[in-house]
Amino acid sequence: MSGGAGAGAPEENTPRTRCGYLPHDCIRSFEKCLGQAGAVATGRALHFAADVVCSGGIDSLLRSLWDYSTAHVGLASPRIFVYLKKRTEEIQDILRRLPDEQAYALEEFQVRIGELVLVTREAPTRTAVTWPKVGPETHGEGWIRSIGSSAPETAALRRVWKPEGDLSILRTAGAEICKAISDGTTARALFWIKWLFEEEARAGKELKGAGLTTIDRGDGAKKGASVGGFIVALFVEIYKELATKEAVRMNEEFQVLVNLWKHGDKHIQGTAKRHILVILTQILAEVPRWKVPAAQSLVKDPVAMSQAIRQVPKFFREVLAYDVPRGGQALVKAFRTRGKVDRAAAAAAKKGEAHLSQMDAFERAMEAYFNRA
Repeated sequence: MSGGAGAGAPEENTPRTRCGYLPHDCIRSFEKCLGQAGAVATGRALHFAADVVCSGGIDSLLRSLWDYSTAHVGLASPRIFVYLKKRTEEIQDILRRLPDEQAYALEEFQVRIGELVLVTREAPTRTAVTWPKVGPETHGEGWIRSIGSSAPETAALRRVWKPEGDLSILRTAGAEICKAISDGTTARALFWIKWLFEEEARAGKELKGAGLTTIDRGDGAKKGASVGGFIVALFVEIYKELATKEAVRMNEEFQVLVNLWKHGDKHIQGTAKRHILVILTQILAEVPRWKVPAAQSLVKDPVAMSQAIRQVPKFFREVLAYDVPRGGQALVKAFRTRGKVDRAAAAAAKKGEAHLSQMDAFERAMEAYFNRA
């Protein structure tokens, strides 16, 4: 199988991966393979993952896995988030202990990366939820009073809402969220969550930074207090009530998602955090209606998975056969910016068909590899 040699001599100011790909092409190709079925797509995903990692793009790869899982897996397999958190910590521990090149050559490290890719690819998926529209008229003076809310104040809301630091508007919207969750209407709950965030932004602009709460609930917000902290605190109280009645049995999954929201992770950006809020809402509103309100096992066929994992080191050996890429910092930055590259460098990279020929050759090689008897 041809690699970096088939890409031609790269321009001095155009960083390329170990195998000769443009960094943003490599990471995008990996992300595309995550959602594709079949053995060829599996091989491509492992190849691109090995190349990204061995070219210094481990953080970008992990971000891609988190983004995919929060957007496309979500409630279909909440166990994925416990797994990702654990495996990410194990990988980072190896990188802290060993120089990069030693880590890349370590079979334990290679297997951890490959397993992450394979498990994420095999996880069941669910159509991403679309946030409901919140019209500008809903933020007009007196709107919330005019709708005639009759949602009762719940015990969970009374434990969270504090008159000494929370505006009454939080209590009203909080009651609506509790009722929507109790009714199992995720869309209605998300409407009020989005409404609160927009209302906080409007208040901050009109009142010169003032929000809807002054209570810091440890949600990691820069201002120390936000509606996000209020919402997640309310979710925690609702979950405790449901768990006591055994209406939901996802303690570990729910806690991991709450911690990711509150304390953050460098691999989880703004969009992924919004997806986490959706998943938390779904767990509370939808899981109690499941026949078995617990997360299913993540790997459905352990034997097939173990056989696939044994192939992972081969992909790393193929990538490590190429020289260490030049321009380390520029390469890492190119992975991180995902295609937001200098126009001149991008134009130079598109000249000729060497890069496309390399990709075509690789695809043919993968098909031959996985289709042979």
